[in-house]
Amino acid sequence: MDWTILEFMSTNNRSSCGYCKDVRGQDAASSSEKGSFSVQNSKFHVLTVGEEAEGDESSGEEQPEGRIQSSVTGGVWAHRMLVDDYAGLLDKGWRRSGKYLYKPNNKVTCCPQYTIRLDVTRFKMSRSQKRAMRQMNEFLANDKRPVCGIKEEDPVEKKEQEGASSSSTKTSNKNLASPDAKRAKPADRPVLKKKEIRRAKFEEKCRKRNVDPEAIRAERRQKDADRQRTVRSYIDEARPDWKHKLEVKLVTVGSPEYEQRLDESYELYKKYQQTIHKDKEPRLPGWRTFLCDSPLLKDTRGGVNFGAFHMWYLLDDKLIAVGVVDVLPRCLSAKYMYYDPDYSFLSLGTYTALREIEQTQQLHAKWPPLKYYYMGFYIHSCPKMRYKAKFRPSELLCDKSFEWADYEICRELLDKAEDNGYVEFCPNSDRPTPPRLENLFVMAPGGIQTFASALREVPSAVDNQELRRNFEYVADLVGPDVPNLVFYFSALNPDD
Repeated sequence: MDWTILEFMSTNNRSSCGYCKDVRGQDAASSSEKGSFSVQNSKFHVLTVGEEAEGDESSGEEQPEGRIQSSVTGGVWAHRMLVDDYAGLLDKGWRRSGKYLYKPNNKVTCCPQYTIRLDVTRFKMSRSQKRAMRQMNEFLANDKRPVCGIKEEDPVEKKEQEGASSSSTKTSNKNLASPDAKRAKPADRPVLKKKEIRRAKFEEKCRKRNVDPEAIRAERRQKDADRQRTVRSYIDEARPDWKHKLEVKLVTVGSPEYEQRLDESYELYKKYQQTIHKDKEPRLPGWRTFLCDSPLLKDTRGGVNFGAFHMWYLLDDKLIAVGVVDVLPRCLSAKYMYYDPDYSFLSLGTYTALREIEQTQQLHAKWPPLKYYYMGFYIHSCPKMRYKAKFRPSELLCDKSFEWADYEICRELLDKAEDNGYVEFCPNSDRPTPPRLENLFVMAPGGIQTFASALREVPSAVDNQELRRNFEYVADLVGPDVPNLVFYFSALNPDD
């Protein structure tokens, strides 16, 4: 039997947030098996500021009233991991940064992070996404740069400020206006929206022609479906006489082909970090640890290779973008993306996401269970994260029940959320019962065995309440559906 081996690291690690820039709370006590972990984990956080939140999770204890939390997560170090086990942890709200696996404590962290996914079999491109594909093709064919790019983030804060300013101006003008300046509308005269007026005219026309409005609507929907463009339809437009050639390759991390462009990939990452994230000193070891190291064990089913990959975007054989992804039995999980800032006019954030969706569709054709595209964490309060919800239809993971809920329903709840913005999307569903600790597998001097057996072998751990609390905490976050996990605790291995 093969195993996933996870070393417990922390239940309550705090760091500054890469989204709201909250730097408070770093002095909070953390439950950690290794004193060096907070330093090690801070390296991960620095590397990921502004992208995936690589913060750390807390044990969820009560905090002093009025305290503003920093990013709070807890995590484990994966020495080796089966792809099925990682897929199971994704569905519990976990993510990985290199070999470090972490899960935010959404109840207390400053910016709650919810796993978001897309069913690629139901995906339909929006107008702006079609424009991103069309603009790329126009550049490749004619070297034509788009006049207007794609807005790749939702400027929520700016809209709110503009709305407040507009409201203030209207109020001021209203106070200055004379009573007779604007004629009041009769109370019995409802104001119809343009959409309602069009609907009424359409239904009136159908009645005059003696036809069923619903039948006409159904026919129109079918025509729209027939005209629906796919990402593949844009890719297939490429011609040999185009001025540029774009090649997209899915390359296995660690393969000989991957090693050939390792230096070029790092230089691209360094340029991206310095230009986009103002990181003055990105370093090779950090890049390797964050985006190259992987605990995933390679596997193959139905002609599909599972594991860690880099998606290369080669423009005239020059690397201009890299998508870091994991291919798992049920999904393609997007981890990070970096690109050449000189090509920002091509809306590479949107374009690479669309190509990853199309890649997932290709894999689904070979291995039908693989039909989801995981986009990492969605943070409702962060404008930079709003673009993820534009890939429809999306779902968010309920942090309580680990059930998926339609994004449109979740958005209404998130808009009304108070405090730090934490919401339980499925409040009437129970949290899965965690497995009994005594039946879980651990590493001990005698090898892999149940926790109950390990306690008999290591008597000094029997009364170790911190060990039991930490194990209970991790077991609750992992849940009962990941059977091949083996946990390593230093308290059970005193001679290591």
